[in-house]
Amino acid sequence: MRVRLDRQALVRFGRRAFQRSAGFHSCPDLSTLQISPSPSLLPHPPSGYEATVTDNTTTTTASNTRSPSPQSTASLRNGPRTLAATRKRVSKKARGVLGKVRAFQRIAAAKMAHPSIKIDTSVPATKRAFPEDNEAGLDVLYGSDDAPALDTGDHDSVPPFLCQSVLEIHQKFEALEWMQGTRLLAANDPSHQWALEADPEVRARNRYMNVQAWAKNRIHLRVPEGECDFINASPIVLHDSVSQQARRYIATQGPKLGHVAHFWQMVFHESKEVGVVVMLTQTFESGREKCSQYFPLDSDSPSMPLRRVEPEPYATEDDQSSDGDLLGEVTLLESTWDTASRSEIRKLQLTLGDESKTVWHFLFAGWADYSKPEGEDRDALLQLIKLSESKSGPDNPRIVHCSAGVGRTGTFIALDHLLQELESGQLLEAVNPEIDPVFETVNQMREQRMMMVYNEMQLQFIYEVLREQTDLKLGKAPGCKSEERSTKMAKLSNEVNYLPSSKPELEPARDDPSTPTRSWSGTPEVSDNE
Repeated sequence: MRVRLDRQALVRFGRRAFQRSAGFHSCPDLSTLQISPSPSLLPHPPSGYEATVTDNTTTTTASNTRSPSPQSTASLRNGPRTLAATRKRVSKKARGVLGKVRAFQRIAAAKMAHPSIKIDTSVPATKRAFPEDNEAGLDVLYGSDDAPALDTGDHDSVPPFLCQSVLEIHQKFEALEWMQGTRLLAANDPSHQWALEADPEVRARNRYMNVQAWAKNRIHLRVPEGECDFINASPIVLHDSVSQQARRYIATQGPKLGHVAHFWQMVFHESKEVGVVVMLTQTFESGREKCSQYFPLDSDSPSMPLRRVEPEPYATEDDQSSDGDLLGEVTLLESTWDTASRSEIRKLQLTLGDESKTVWHFLFAGWADYSKPEGEDRDALLQLIKLSESKSGPDNPRIVHCSAGVGRTGTFIALDHLLQELESGQLLEAVNPEIDPVFETVNQMREQRMMMVYNEMQLQFIYEVLREQTDLKLGKAPGCKSEERSTKMAKLSNEVNYLPSSKPELEPARDDPSTPTRSWSGTPEVSDNE
């Protein structure tokens, strides 16, 4: 029997497949599903793309994407709601809640920011709901003209992929999401490239319920036989276009309370002589914990012990683990503030057993979750990319994390790789309009770790930065302005049929298994058996 599914049905099915693999709610056993490599059994990809399915991979290539048809343009509405019907629906109650959120953000930023600079986190992260969500309290920005404008300006010698319209980039993000949905279909097949582990101890180590490392591409902790070796971290390898030399990274979630020692064990064993860690989140944002405090803050308490079994928060000295559980320690050697990269740089000494190594830790606090850096923070991010690379080198993986290790982390890694490709001149040689190095890079990263470059805003940001740097390299006036732009994307184009792809906020993993699971749309998930 032939089965046809539309794209939304596939994505919903893929999400259910992942949730089933993680044991979140009851649904049919996907082990009985026969996944055929025949393209006829898969939904049609987004307009303008062709899909090729092999045994373990799905490849999507652009095909005539620069002239979208009226039918494909109309399909981007993603629901009956139009922009004109969504102008500033914010209830008084919602405004009060947002005020409290902003207060939490200012407190969290004050705790983490260097005293010589103010980090602006006053803009709350937008709720990533589906377009059909008409819930009061959504702060909708109307009439914004903050499109990247890649398709304007002087295009002479600029590669075609950096001259695309917002709508074309939107279509490519839709294609990336479609491909991710197909991968999640195989989540329950242990032999598949996209398999996910459903062990309860593995789930307990995830910060977010729906973000997990592919089982066949993850870091394995060096632990005694029989112990769980899982850490939510993925090796990412991208290759130089000319030399084919590998550029290595490790993308990981922010260390979770109770599992800090796992993070430092990974840093010690996966780094070369010197370790480099890039932290792209604050410990608290919008009143929520995004990352555990896993390193010494200042010279008042320069050492942090690493224990096999970590004590509970606020435990007394009598409750501390014995010295027999001591694995090592992290010691602060020096701490400086780098103005150019707007980062706190710490030189740490990591000791495990009788061995020690130096670790450079970069904390960049100017990038709010689900958003993109703007103004001075954008320029500082580019400096951070160069500075962190100078401390590591291509063969020594930089360990990059935000909160979930997919959005800001994926954007940082993609930019690091593509900016080096631009510097060598390779991106300027991409003259074929069907070749898009940004699309290919993000797809390669998602094959190694799900959800890399989490939302459409972050994908747009990569194109923006590359266009700016390309214009500078060619001696042109930048065609894409870098001044302050809103971190929201309710309207990115004057195209009346354009609606940006929406993504839900990631749902933190719950400690109580009896708590109702929420779906990716942010609404309570109902079991198929109910």
